[in-house]
Amino acid sequence: MINISQSFLKEFAEYNSGDTCGLQIKAKYIDGIKFPSSDAMELGNFFEYMATGCLPRDGHTPEAKIVYKGTAKESLSADYQRAVESAELFKKIIKHYDIEIIDTGRVVTEDGMTGIMDIVAKWDDRVCIIDTKYSGLINDRWSDYGWNLDMLPEKQNLLIQPVQYKILLSKELDCDPEDIDFYFFVFSSKEVMDVKLIKIKVDELTIANHLSSVEWVKTELQRPIDKVFKAKPELKRCFECPIKDECKFKIEVPNIDEITC
Repeated sequence: MINISQSFLKEFAEYNSGDTCGLQIKAKYIDGIKFPSSDAMELGNFFEYMATGCLPRDGHTPEAKIVYKGTAKESLSADYQRAVESAELFKKIIKHYDIEIIDTGRVVTEDGMTGIMDIVAKWDDRVCIIDTKYSGLINDRWSDYGWNLDMLPEKQNLLIQPVQYKILLSKELDCDPEDIDFYFFVFSSKEVMDVKLIKIKVDELTIANHLSSVEWVKTELQRPIDKVFKAKPELKRCFECPIKDECKFKIEVPNIDEITC
């Protein structure tokens, strides 16, 4: 049995919807295989490190990309220069709102659930969790990872995090989830001054539904692992998969799909 993180819950839901491969999830969360970070993820890691001092989960120190290295023009790449400026803006926001940072990178594990909280703080005499996001989709309406405010209430893959984190910290502090606030601080990776500070309110029904979902996942994980996590090969998915070289289910030509008209 693993401790269930919000990222595992999201990927397990995607798997049950047919949108990802069970063997990838097993490799990542059960077998502990580290998957490589994308360029966007590394940029986000660098921003968070510059803003809060937090290291990524694997403990490596993010490094900026340098252009014209070894020449008189040597400098940070434009993307990483913006990340540095966004990190400075983050610090300005913290000072402006008189936010007292208590902890960064706090790992909380309670009742079979776990989470790594970017920031635990005091703000207006209330305990709060602040999660920083560095995104190229800050105003996107349609992407599952877009931060358009009108569509955000429909983005359950984004909103599962505040629910789980409020539950976890309330259990650790022995208080009610409603006594803890949750904020997303979303910074655009394209434009330094495009920032959203979003307070997420979570009602009792949402918390109850989340806990029920976690219990269902726990029950599923008690079944034999090979019955829970099955291969779902698709050409693009297999081509990009970090574990494809050892996978006997990988495909190298597309499957044939059938529809009835």
